[in-house]
Amino acid sequence: MNSFVETISPAAKNHVEARIDYFSDLTLAALQSVRQLSDVNLQFGRDWLQASTEACRTALLTPAGERTAGDVPGADQLMQKLQGWQQQVNQVATDFQASINQVVQQHAPQAARTASDLAVAVTQKAAAQADQQLRTQKAMAKEIHDQSRQFANVAAQSGSMAQPASMQSADEKGNKN
Repeated sequence: MNSFVETISPAAKNHVEARIDYFSDLTLAALQSVRQLSDVNLQFGRDWLQASTEACRTALLTPAGERTAGDVPGADQLMQKLQGWQQQVNQVATDFQASINQVVQQHAPQAARTASDLAVAVTQKAAAQADQQLRTQKAMAKEIHDQSRQFANVAAQSGSMAQPASMQSADEKGNKN
């Protein structure tokens, strides 16, 4: 029994390989971007937790009279951290877009070529099968025609096929009575 790989045409195999390479590279680009986004989010979470912890520690453990404006992180510092995070997320998204474009540009010509080769191979195979079916049908029709002609010749030679009487001759016999 043949395996699936042995039954596919070379054009189909090339196209499948091109598609697998394309999706593999696309997946790697997506995973790289997800990793970068995770790193950015992790760092932001650490920074935010550290700033929040310091703010809570200062607010709870330092008497109000001893606190200075620089001891407690203000809204401006937190907004700067948030803006920094947003810029990093935007950079990851931009890098992801660029890597996707690069993967597409790298694989599009080969995918188009293998798809075209596959279409040609399928068209040729379909035409060959249609031609084979037409030849088979013609051969069968010729064989049936030859057999019926042979049967008619044998029947005519043996005289076993009586000629049917015409309707006119039957009427004439019936009128003479």
